[in-house]
Amino acid sequence: MQSCLDLIPDHVKRVFVAFSGGLDSSVLLHLLVSKPRHFQIVAWHINHGLLDVAHTMEAFCIEQAQRYGLEIRIDQLGLNSIDSNIEAEARRQRYLLFRQHTQAGDCIVTAHHANDQAETFLLNALRGSGSAGLRGIARQRGLGDSLLLRPLLQFSREQLEAYATQQEVPWFNDPSNQANRFDRNYLRNQVMPAIRARWPHYQAALSLASELQSETQDLLDEISALDFKAAKSATYRGFATLDLSGLSQLSPGRRKNLVRYWITDAGLPTIPQARLKELMNQLHAKPEATPEVTMPDYAIRLYDGRLFLVVDDGVRNQAGVFDFGLKADVEIEALGLKLQRQDIFEKLKLVDQGQLLTLRFRDQGERNSDRHRLKRLFQKHRVPPWERSAVAQIYLDGKLEGLLL
Repeated sequence: MQSCLDLIPDHVKRVFVAFSGGLDSSVLLHLLVSKPRHFQIVAWHINHGLLDVAHTMEAFCIEQAQRYGLEIRIDQLGLNSIDSNIEAEARRQRYLLFRQHTQAGDCIVTAHHANDQAETFLLNALRGSGSAGLRGIARQRGLGDSLLLRPLLQFSREQLEAYATQQEVPWFNDPSNQANRFDRNYLRNQVMPAIRARWPHYQAALSLASELQSETQDLLDEISALDFKAAKSATYRGFATLDLSGLSQLSPGRRKNLVRYWITDAGLPTIPQARLKELMNQLHAKPEATPEVTMPDYAIRLYDGRLFLVVDDGVRNQAGVFDFGLKADVEIEALGLKLQRQDIFEKLKLVDQGQLLTLRFRDQGERNSDRHRLKRLFQKHRVPPWERSAVAQIYLDGKLEGLLL
């Protein structure tokens, strides 16, 4: 079993062990301290604050780290146990901590094993995941500037327990593992025993299925990378846009695959199948329409023959009329706007003949007599509809002359 640690590269200087105190992480920690090494080991315990015995588990982890003469890092999350998706939220916050507090030369090892892989495959299948979800737990991947490794994936929980018994490795029995209100625990405690009784070699079969799905996803990624190169257009606020004409040349399945890749490449959460289907339907909207599909962290909008990824970028709707007359300084403190009158005339390529200057923002509730010219200006400068209320209109002697972009 020691050979599984050969996965740790030679350049690694610090290895953080995700240490809950349970059987799996206790075996992993014991394997690490029993092996001659070129790196520093740090036990990392994250107290989620969800269990009555959380502080007892934390004390156990501190005791074991001291026993091995290791440094230990403790983080408190204080999650709310009544949250509907507490498992996913706990995982999200754990990995956020890992990403934020590690650096190049660091490695994080977790004690996921073959049972976890089988459970993950079935859970994702029951949630309707595609090949990206069904490939299961990756043996290694980058996490921020560090490296995340799962060296025990090839071993079953039974093998880990046999090792712990033989080597007299102490561990803490987490009582939450018996709480069947959690999907993974229900699968582990109620479903897996029945599967094992009927198909004793289920782990190997599901592991093979995960490997095949991983190969499938790798192939899909290669195809979508080529499609992305052909269809991507100008960058908008840090994200590439997708050209609709390029999308329309692809088959429906390949089109969906490209959109998923585009979102993942931008570092944003994946889009559910129902939302993706909705987006595909909106691709046929009339040219003047500006449909959108919203997600918690971003929106996908259609405009000017392109798909946009729009996140909360600080653009806010504005309102009001600001008269500056002949003032040389043009400043709206609440908006952080500060420039010179001459700058505005240079933007407009007009001569300053003492015109009265006014800046105004679009008011959706007001019938604007200049609405046709304003629409043409927005279209000329290709200002997306969702940004237009934040763009100042420039009036000279009461006449709309341009936009402050």
